[in-house]
Amino acid sequence: MQRYAILLADVVAKRPKKRCCCCTNKFNVSKGELLVEVVASAGHAEEDASLQDYHLATSKGDSAIVSADSEVAALTDREFALLQAIEKRRTRYGVHQSGKCSWGAGLKVNDSVNVSLSKPDVQVYAAIRYIGQIRGYNGTMFGVEIVDKNHLHRGYSNGVWKGEELFQCAYNRGLFVSLERISKVEAQIELSSTPQENEESSCPPTLQQPSINVSLVTHESASESTASATASQRETTPGAHDGTQECLDFEIGALVQVDDPPLYGVIRVICTLPKIQGMAAGIELEEYGKKCTDGTWQGKRYFTCPPGRGFFCPLSKLKADQRFADFAAKFDSLLKNPLERCPLEEQEHQSVFRDQLAKYLGKERGIQGHYNSCYLDATVFGLFALSDVFDPMLQTKARDPAGEEIRGMLWKGIVNPLRKNGVVRYESVMSLRNKLEDLGKIKGINQDEKDPEEFLNMLFKHSLRVDSFISIRRPYGIEKEFFVQLFLEPDESLKLPPTVGQLLNKMFKEQNISFSEAPKKLLIQIPRYGKQFKTYEKVVAGLQLDVTDLIDPPDLDTSQSNEECTDARSSLRLLSVICIKTSHYVCFARAISQNRWIFFDSMADRLYDKFNIPE
Repeated sequence: MQRYAILLADVVAKRPKKRCCCCTNKFNVSKGELLVEVVASAGHAEEDASLQDYHLATSKGDSAIVSADSEVAALTDREFALLQAIEKRRTRYGVHQSGKCSWGAGLKVNDSVNVSLSKPDVQVYAAIRYIGQIRGYNGTMFGVEIVDKNHLHRGYSNGVWKGEELFQCAYNRGLFVSLERISKVEAQIELSSTPQENEESSCPPTLQQPSINVSLVTHESASESTASATASQRETTPGAHDGTQECLDFEIGALVQVDDPPLYGVIRVICTLPKIQGMAAGIELEEYGKKCTDGTWQGKRYFTCPPGRGFFCPLSKLKADQRFADFAAKFDSLLKNPLERCPLEEQEHQSVFRDQLAKYLGKERGIQGHYNSCYLDATVFGLFALSDVFDPMLQTKARDPAGEEIRGMLWKGIVNPLRKNGVVRYESVMSLRNKLEDLGKIKGINQDEKDPEEFLNMLFKHSLRVDSFISIRRPYGIEKEFFVQLFLEPDESLKLPPTVGQLLNKMFKEQNISFSEAPKKLLIQIPRYGKQFKTYEKVVAGLQLDVTDLIDPPDLDTSQSNEECTDARSSLRLLSVICIKTSHYVCFARAISQNRWIFFDSMADRLYDKFNIPE
């Protein structure tokens, strides 16, 4: 039998066996690590079982052991699964200490939650549609449908994950998130002790402590989200009307009607009321009603409206306002992508031409961003928009079918349309991200924020499997690389701000390394350690990078003079710079033939709160 725990303080763990004679069998383990406690229960009652030490839940077998007297907190199976889906130990620790873990263990399908969007940093109303495991992730994840009418299209899915349908919703309204991204929906209701005349007979009797434990689904999408979900994914919400799903399909602010006689209004509060069975709604009516209030019920105020316009009734009695249902569906269909005129693919290879830069000037130009795609948008624009240096990898057949499919998506779905039309639609980028996610090498590449080097590593090494184009001689031999990452300590003797050339020369000298052959192209990662910790406040890129002194000297031909051998210099010209600020990547690209620069942002503007507008 196994029991689970989370580590509450940093400790020193040990390995049962040393890996080799030069390795220690002790190492540090940070708080937030998940642990498995093995209980030997054969032939004994559970409470009498002898406890052994903890094993790291992330390790294989018994390769790491934490002492049983360490500071830990016990976890239930469900709490362990929820925390297991959170990758960062520090975040995992914070979630547990906040008490959110035990709250999350009680969540059910159809519960309402707030979901944190990583870009922009806002919270949106959502309804849980799926709870369980998803391919490529450990632990328990939540599939949610965004129902916040101000952020309806901030998702990236229609409930399908890696080809498996886990729930159904409109496209771009579905998300899959772990526990740290969701939080409680708090009902904020003002209470008053002022009684109102005739309120006892103004509506079907009954409000207790208000609660919003109800699926917040907009009336426009209620039918598709409820009719399509499977019974196993839907659980009855406590206090909800028995036997009908319709009572769950409204949100605060929804336009509704009550029949016989028809009354029209807008929902101002959803809660439980004394004397009303199940969930109730407080509605502000369009017209005055004789027995209606100003938003109070039995001496308590739940919302504020003009006298005679406040009406309370069971949620099950409501319908979506039929006067606007057809119009809302038609209006939503009119919100078309402004770049829809652009084709998704261009089969014929497009080379960079002399006046290529003019194609990208103005709004609705470049690559259209969508759901944290800026890292990919800026990188692809920097590599391909104004340069054909990396074109050979697009024109070389990949080594396997999956890589060949990815090559086609990048080449014909993104690079060709970008060069020919000056613009790429977000659907092409999402197709590429989804295909990269299917490879399973990097989790969340189709939804989470990533870095350009993560994307390029995935593309170069695991997808297209292109040959490395940088050859570095190290003390122990030659290594083939795709990047040169600048690892070095700050040097006060350098004139600030330093140049890339200075930092590159300094690192090569300190590490006793060199290029074994002259590089034809370089991808250089500048040191960056977040907002607070930076090696240098600014680094100057420089239009030319002279790498002559960093290349292994050639074998000299005795028939040549030293002067002939040292005259030639090897230098590279700067093509683009990918920058990040407040978790958002942008790109500066250079048209060398014109000596002009262009700034590109895939999310410069937003239309209908649905489509990003590149510029």
